[in-house]
Amino acid sequence: MNLIEVNQQFATDEQCLAYLEEMRWPDGVVRCTVCGCDRISKITRKTPSKNKRAQIYQCLEATCKQQFSATSGTIFADSHLPLHKWFLAMALVLDAKKGISARQLQDHLGIGSYRTAWYMCHRIRKAMGTDHGTLPKMRGIVEMDETYIGGKTVRRGKGRGRSRGKDVVVALRQRGGDVRFVHVPDVSAETLRKVAEANIDDAVGMVITDDFRSEFAIPAWPTLII
Repeated sequence: MNLIEVNQQFATDEQCLAYLEEMRWPDGVVRCTVCGCDRISKITRKTPSKNKRAQIYQCLEATCKQQFSATSGTIFADSHLPLHKWFLAMALVLDAKKGISARQLQDHLGIGSYRTAWYMCHRIRKAMGTDHGTLPKMRGIVEMDETYIGGKTVRRGKGRGRSRGKDVVVALRQRGGDVRFVHVPDVSAETLRKVAEANIDDAVGMVITDDFRSEFAIPAWPTLII
């Protein structure tokens, strides 16, 4: 689905909420997000209020009484931004092959503050992460490298330069397979070693990486530095 289609299909918060409800409760029965009870009442707000969705539910279980909506527990929770801007933001992040910065997102969507745009980017990228513990470890020839998304790169003389305010992502790919992306706090030897051990099998044929010194700390597998 391209950006134009997203803008047409999810032009209003009502359309976005309807889609989220269909995804969350595909059988059409709304259940409490806390206790799972299906005895609920629907509350529709006629007057919009900050940080609150127009349509919420009240759990009727006596021991719960939780109020919730289709956005509860999602990346959209506790946000005052319209849902259609969230959907457009996701489309932009997914479509940007080389990444998109929070500043660009702020400009494209007319978001009031950089902090809010950064918050959106952070939540979207975190939600895009894969539970790698459920995936088989990579074998054969595996390529591994790091990249930086958003923020600024300050260069002093020759070399890579220093990254400022960027998100760090490690990419791994088994030849002939899909790419795995792991959001990490830094590119220290310890962090990269943990990523490698969690995703690469001990029986790997070859690990291909660049000459970044931290990546020399990966376990004692056959390694090709390029």
